[in-house]
Amino acid sequence: MRLLREFFMRSPMDVAMDLVGAYLCRVTPDGTAIRARIAELELYTQDERGCHAFNGCTPRNDAMFMVGGHAYVYLCYGLHNMLNIVVGQKGYAAAVLIRALEMPECNGPGKLTTVLGITRGDNKTDLCAGDSSIWLEVRDHTPDIAAGPRIGIDYAGADAALPWRFVIRDSDFLSRRVD
Repeated sequence: MRLLREFFMRSPMDVAMDLVGAYLCRVTPDGTAIRARIAELELYTQDERGCHAFNGCTPRNDAMFMVGGHAYVYLCYGLHNMLNIVVGQKGYAAAVLIRALEMPECNGPGKLTTVLGITRGDNKTDLCAGDSSIWLEVRDHTPDIAAGPRIGIDYAGADAALPWRFVIRDSDFLSRRVD
């Protein structure tokens, strides 16, 4: 069952926890249909230094300020597209970075966007629209979830230690295990 707008409008932490084990679905530009379980993700909110929106709205991060249920896709290091799911209320920037899917070659945020054909052109896509080529579906059971610090945000000082990286504990598809 496709996740509807109401799902994404809840507290960012609740949405993030409920996305672990949910399904990311994509009809690629060549028509291939892909459906894979989310094995790993990270939560970011405007209140902490790890978030792109910590210093306010810019042309790069304005998708984060949209109503929950939209895609925020940005280019990292000039190489990799990163897919984030905007969560919460319009005007409050919060998003979940999808880091890994339970699918071969999707154990990293740049790898999964490459496999799924997700580009900056997908930025601001309404994931709740019935005709969207990217959407999320409800998980079929609640997995055993582990939490730990997010990856690659040492610049965020103490905020880097927040345990806002959530994974399916025993998944073989993680970008990195949670200690």
